[in-house]
Amino acid sequence: MAEKMLKIDPHVHSNGISHCSHVTCEEIIDEKIRLGYDGAVLANHCQAWYYPQEEHGAFIERVIEDFARGKAYADKKGFRFYLGLEVTLDEPHYADWLLYGVTEDFLRKTPCLYTLTQKELFELCEENGVLLVQAHPFRQSPCDPNFMHGVEINCSDGDLDKIPLVEEYAKQHALLITCGTDYHFVERTYCGGVYLPESCHTAVDMAKYIREKGSVTVFYEGKDHEYAPARFVKK
Repeated sequence: MAEKMLKIDPHVHSNGISHCSHVTCEEIIDEKIRLGYDGAVLANHCQAWYYPQEEHGAFIERVIEDFARGKAYADKKGFRFYLGLEVTLDEPHYADWLLYGVTEDFLRKTPCLYTLTQKELFELCEENGVLLVQAHPFRQSPCDPNFMHGVEINCSDGDLDKIPLVEEYAKQHALLITCGTDYHFVERTYCGGVYLPESCHTAVDMAKYIREKGSVTVFYEGKDHEYAPARFVKK
């Protein structure tokens, strides 16, 4: 019997950390359950204008605390809640990066992530089994494809029309494609995400599954979409 696949939104933000978000972890979970999701990745912002470099450790503790509160609530609801992060870099140019497969230990031991270059962040992720995906790459411009694992189809306002650009860029460079809603507001009910097997209980499980498969089935606008495996897949 085939393993049950879960509907996951891998790009949500809570107002406990992300200044631009208008929703708590609890509100995210309740709304995602209402919309038929089985889980979500809390990918709160890590940005230079949120805190000075010397306060990175304290900031990470707040990220972990916010996630832990949400995870406890999600567990009561039977909802999968995964730890993630969205890091904003300025080198080689401004871009937002989704990190999938992070752990509390990874976040506590790594340097202030927003100070790194794309290449440095990619190498750090590679060393730790973390996937590095450029969020909404055509809001700015796509970065160096040699130092990323994939690009995101984003289902928020102004991004759906960029899907052909994302698909072509990924195809050209043999990159992973993910999909998420960039969720910030209860009243914005965009629908999109990825399917993960029921056996993916943690963010590490998620990254391992995608790395071994080389791709992930995504959904948006009421349809499922399959893409060719990315070049990082192990043969």
